[in-house]
Amino acid sequence: MKSKSAFGLLFFFLLGLLPFAAALVYALLYSLGIVGILSEGVSLTHWQQVLQSGELLGSFLYSALLAGTGVSLSVTLALLISMGLRTSLQHRFWSLLLYFPLAIPGMVASFLSIQLLSKAGFFSRISMKLGWIDRLQEFPDWINDSYGIGIILTFVLIVSPFFVILFSNVYQNERIAELSTLAYSLGARGNQVFWQVTLPILFSKTKRIMILYFIFLLGSYEIPLVLGQESPQMLSVLIIRELKQFDLKLIPEGYVMAVAYTVVIAIAALLVFRRKEIQVHD
Repeated sequence: MKSKSAFGLLFFFLLGLLPFAAALVYALLYSLGIVGILSEGVSLTHWQQVLQSGELLGSFLYSALLAGTGVSLSVTLALLISMGLRTSLQHRFWSLLLYFPLAIPGMVASFLSIQLLSKAGFFSRISMKLGWIDRLQEFPDWINDSYGIGIILTFVLIVSPFFVILFSNVYQNERIAELSTLAYSLGARGNQVFWQVTLPILFSKTKRIMILYFIFLLGSYEIPLVLGQESPQMLSVLIIRELKQFDLKLIPEGYVMAVAYTVVIAIAALLVFRRKEIQVHD
């Protein structure tokens, strides 16, 4: 049994941690000018340029805003569906309908959003047919807009079904229905049961998954690439843009952004799991 566990750890290290660590070290060396086509020795010039420009910080805040909004709306929608339609979700048809968005790749979801939300899309034509707008050009800009509305709605499309399933499973496993019945028998009202029994249990069991999904959306690439605008850009799109510049002298700036982003996310993930480990030991 121990040999299998040791083999599993070795396999994870060789295929997971080692390539990641090697890529991170290479990116760090490239950002410092130690390696690369035009490397001239150790230099912090590229780090200074990136940090002084403020583009990385602006992109990080923009990405965090969109990712946070996407997760918040997804969690809210999932709560409404999982709690309000709990009985209906047990039927096979609704279960299949719920699982379907989980199978849609990010790129496909992006083009689906274009077909639905663009000025020449489905909803704009429906609005024109209903007389809400006179021309297609009057339809709001939800694609490639500065507020990232198309990105957020697409995030909600692909994330909310997962949280519906998650909340439904937690509701059953934690026997929240029985706890709610007990609360009612003690004189609690409907709103009190939801806010003081149901919601705290669901949140305590899923908050780390919410954080991990926030990190996942923070680094999303395909959806903001298709639905985002030139400026500001989400982090992954900005980093790839910097790495593919024609000016070879500016490529190290892309590695600076990649290293900074990776370090911040790694620290955040470690803090999340470290806190969980401490709570388990306590």
